[in-house]
Amino acid sequence: TDRIRSPFPSPVPGVCARPSCGARIRDMDNGGQAESQTQQQQQQQQHQEKGEEEKESRVEELNLSRSKDEMPTSGDENPRGTSGLGKEGGPVESGKGGSVEGAPTEGGAAEEGGNGEEIEYGDETLEGKFEDEIDVKDDALIKFTEHKGPVHCVCVNSDVSLALSGDQEDMALLWDVKTGKVVRELKGHKDTVVDASWNNDESAYATASMDGTIRVYKPNGKVKVLKGPETEIYWFRWHRKGPVIIAGCGDGTMWMWHAMTGKCMQVFAGHSDVVSCGSFSQNGRLAVSGSYDKKAIVWSPKSGEQLHKLEAIGLRGYHTAPLTCITVHHSKPIMVTGAEDGSAWICSLSREASKPLKELKEHKQSVEAAEFSKILDWVFTASADGTIIVSDISTGEVRSKIELQGAVTRALWHPKAPAIYTSGTDALVQLWDARNGTLVRELRGHSDTILALAVSNDGAWVLSAGRISF
Repeated sequence: TDRIRSPFPSPVPGVCARPSCGARIRDMDNGGQAESQTQQQQQQQQHQEKGEEEKESRVEELNLSRSKDEMPTSGDENPRGTSGLGKEGGPVESGKGGSVEGAPTEGGAAEEGGNGEEIEYGDETLEGKFEDEIDVKDDALIKFTEHKGPVHCVCVNSDVSLALSGDQEDMALLWDVKTGKVVRELKGHKDTVVDASWNNDESAYATASMDGTIRVYKPNGKVKVLKGPETEIYWFRWHRKGPVIIAGCGDGTMWMWHAMTGKCMQVFAGHSDVVSCGSFSQNGRLAVSGSYDKKAIVWSPKSGEQLHKLEAIGLRGYHTAPLTCITVHHSKPIMVTGAEDGSAWICSLSREASKPLKELKEHKQSVEAAEFSKILDWVFTASADGTIIVSDISTGEVRSKIELQGAVTRALWHPKAPAIYTSGTDALVQLWDARNGTLVRELRGHSDTILALAVSNDGAWVLSAGRISF
């Protein structure tokens, strides 16, 4: 997690947390990692043949004692330690620096060799040389390492005093952000914990698992287990005004419960495949679900009635691949849906006429996240192809394009600035100026793919989690 000074308060934006995203990222990343490992092994073998004396001579020549401050960022070949809360004053990459009003860059002259370039020292480079001896730069303020497996979900409360996180080893933890100590072990799940969050007034919090249950931790400390689905739960969302939860399931249904009593209020049946994403509408009077069956359905939470089905029929365009994410506008009756083929659609969301409005056609691989800005009429879509496209809501016109070194796994708007936080397979957390696509800040510390990301209400703290640990 990183501390970036910013005076602006705002609610934390939400994104779909899907275990399938991590699976797809692992598949895409395996090839690159294998190639990187082969190159490293060849380099190490060549180095060993030259003898220990020559190694020591080169280490002295390269002045590796200064490598902590001069370490370049060049993708997966560079080792990175695990990270938690990031230090102030991180660097900005050379040639890509910028600044965003409301999201200041704290300190740091631009480092040479940014954007994946090698830094040369005579006839040698740091790239791939003596990696076991390089002290990797780590921007973390706090590391939390109590999880025993990959961490799939994280969130922080409004005053950044507590964090929730869940992992692949069936465990969720409530912990103190400032000390990094566990406050409560949230035991009981029997499969991967895929989602975790507080309710609107933070009087309760919940965790969801692939074991088909949601565990609600009530103000009195007691636990209410929401049961019903006999299959995996992929995500859940709190209602914005009351103790109500909806969740998407592997059998094509979406369930709704009263979180405090555990009573099932509705079962929404209409999809023929996994309900991979969904949300309540901006006023809470509608619910929407997206599925691997390539359809989105708008529901009445009160009656359980199916109001509208969005699908590709005849000449009417819509997704022709499984849906991966849905984001609903915070004040307008519109939403954006994304799919595995890289397509994204802006759609109306109303009781009278929910329908596709504009197609966003810039991505070549799966759309992993989408979100509306709270300060501009813009929306971004983030893809496994390593790009983020910022588009105008009204016209669909592309405002800017951001390119990462690896696939995007998570992305979130800064609550009060035209800037976007991203994480990906390159093990970096980055802050980008959405107006022109330039890099503002880069935070290092992870050594593998980042699977989860959260931003505080004021945009000043960033919490990231991944395969090994924070």
